[in-house]
Amino acid sequence: MSDNNRRGTFKLLSSYIYGDKALLTKASAFLVLATIADVLGPYLGKVFIDDYLMPRQFETQALVTLLLLYLGSQIAAAWLRYQQTMHFTTMALNAVQDIRQRAFKHVLKLPMAYFDHARTGQLVSRITNDTEAIKDLYVQFLSVVMSNLILLIGILIAMALLDLQLMLASALLIPTVMGVIFLYEKFSGPAVQQSRHLRSEINANISESIAGMSVLQASNQQPRFIEEFDQVNDDYYRARMRTIKVSALLLRPAIDLLSVSVLVAIIWMFGLQVTTGVAEVGVLYAFLNYLGRFTEPLAEVTQRFNLYQQAMVAGDRVHTLIEEGEQQYHDSPAQITSGHITVSALNFAYQTGKPVLHDVSFNLKPGELFAVVGHTGSGKSTLLSVLLNFYPTKEGTIRLDGQPLESFSHDNLRRGIGLIPQEPFIVVGSLRDNIDMGRNLPEAKLLQAAQQAHLTDTIRQLPDGLDTRLGEGGTRLSTGQRQQLVIARALAASPQILLLDEATANVDSETEQVIQRALRELHGKVTMIIVAHRLSTIKHADQILVLSHGRIEERGTHNELMQADAGLYRSMYQLQQQARRVQMLS
Repeated sequence: MSDNNRRGTFKLLSSYIYGDKALLTKASAFLVLATIADVLGPYLGKVFIDDYLMPRQFETQALVTLLLLYLGSQIAAAWLRYQQTMHFTTMALNAVQDIRQRAFKHVLKLPMAYFDHARTGQLVSRITNDTEAIKDLYVQFLSVVMSNLILLIGILIAMALLDLQLMLASALLIPTVMGVIFLYEKFSGPAVQQSRHLRSEINANISESIAGMSVLQASNQQPRFIEEFDQVNDDYYRARMRTIKVSALLLRPAIDLLSVSVLVAIIWMFGLQVTTGVAEVGVLYAFLNYLGRFTEPLAEVTQRFNLYQQAMVAGDRVHTLIEEGEQQYHDSPAQITSGHITVSALNFAYQTGKPVLHDVSFNLKPGELFAVVGHTGSGKSTLLSVLLNFYPTKEGTIRLDGQPLESFSHDNLRRGIGLIPQEPFIVVGSLRDNIDMGRNLPEAKLLQAAQQAHLTDTIRQLPDGLDTRLGEGGTRLSTGQRQQLVIARALAASPQILLLDEATANVDSETEQVIQRALRELHGKVTMIIVAHRLSTIKHADQILVLSHGRIEERGTHNELMQADAGLYRSMYQLQQQARRVQMLS
């Protein structure tokens, strides 16, 4: 972890410690009071031994008072520890809840370019596993370290009041333990960071395998995926074993060895005091009691540094995600009112030096139907992504109703443009939820959009109509019905521009005719740009743009393009028609 990342991560995590000062103050107050109650017990034991037991002076009232004080201190310590734990846990859960919300909210605002290389499993791991690990920083580390540090201070003060020399001997443990912690952090840090990364890789592999299970089994790729998973799993095992070995060597065993050494030193020093006649048995009892409580907090602190390492690495991963730049939109009142699209000298590349679109220009009047065709990789879907401002452009201009594309706010742009992707996205919920998508549209608007998408008959057949639960991925609907649902979703917002990315590529001929009828009814009312694979579906388009390797090869109506003897469009159309006739004959 670099110094800049460490500072950023520390700033992120510490902001929640001081964010709720009232809660932190209460937790700290309970912590101090609990420490006082803990430290009071051995001191009362020392008083009983030296003042009453050794001189054999058993005064009933004094002994009862001493006993009640002892019992009261232990009960108070238990209750105060409970309150301290609850307050620190509340602080931790509040922090994790907010960090998880921030991370998920930020992911939804990241530019599409980020998702071109991001893996779903790793993102899920950062938002779930890593944020959960951060909770341990507050509950298991911060709480334990603060409580034990204050307990150590209290014990040292009590020791000093009893015997300053013995206290100084005990205090030698502290710098020695700090050295152990330094060595642990140095040796375990890289292994912990690698283990967190490999855990994300495991999640990503599982997510990828489950998502493509049908293809994986159909192509008999199980052995290869099992081998890849085993490799990552073995790497994770080795990384975790490295951290465990370092912990086993430098944490508890080292502290136990040091504490035994200090214990021997204290007994030796006490023996010297006995020979001079100045030793008190009660002091030895209290010191041995305090020493047991003294070494335990040090051991707790060192053991919690394992959690600290994991939390800091997890915090670094979450902080890196949150620091990813968001897509920027202007906050202007410009709105899409008619759907006039003008594209001039547009050039675009995902990577520098590898252009995808070259000098693309066209003018689309409101209500026109514009089709974009071409072979795979010609830039058709990229053009739609650029029009949606998923990828900002640096060369050329795109104007909507005369306004630059980049001048529109996010809400106004999404309100004015509807997208119908090739693969329908269905959320878990009802049919109503999937059409409305949280926009709180009136039912009349939803039914109108369903009618425009010719989805009304399907709604009538469903047991609960619009409120029918669709299941994950819309399993209760056919592929064609899911596509009609997506069209209804786009139309429900009354967009002025409708973009269709091969919307009929994966549906049967009957459903294709239904979708085509819906689009013909919208012709003239909504500006439409259709990326089409089946050329027979865009014969009625006002303009057809033929792309080849990102360049405009041809443009015109269907009839105009069919008149070109050696034209690319005519060649593509004839090949499709021939393939269709062969299919019908077979």
